[in-house]
Amino acid sequence: MKVTISDSEMIVMRAIWTLEQATVDQIACQIAAANQWSVATIKTLLGRLVKKEILTTTKSGRKFIYTPTLSECQVVGMLGQELLSKVCAQKHGDVLVTLLASAKLTAADLQKISVAIASKLPACHVACDCLESAAVCQCDEPQQALSRQLLEAI
Repeated sequence: MKVTISDSEMIVMRAIWTLEQATVDQIACQIAAANQWSVATIKTLLGRLVKKEILTTTKSGRKFIYTPTLSECQVVGMLGQELLSKVCAQKHGDVLVTLLASAKLTAADLQKISVAIASKLPACHVACDCLESAAVCQCDEPQQALSRQLLEAI
């Protein structure tokens, strides 16, 4: 399942995940002032999220209650995959290193990451998946130079 969520929709979703389920008024109390949004703007964003099947609605009296169909962790995982799909496969490691360097992480977070890395089997080769029209892949040159340096060190 591919999900695209705009930055504004993500703000709405974060409020709903925090509240677990919410009405428009509850969401507006959480995010409207900080984002200078009207209730109409929030309703528009909620409508988009329902259309994308990221939220469901239940009628309670005259109000709708919005409930997420995906957990925050599921969406964050999809966003991470979407990010990796936008760069050459040979640069995935660089992207992850950059994210690690800029993230605020606890000791427990670092332990989880260490376990995940230790259990990850390395690929024998990562092929460039840049545009086919490129005559020469710009990603291969640094990879080949690094490979040569590693082989010379052995």
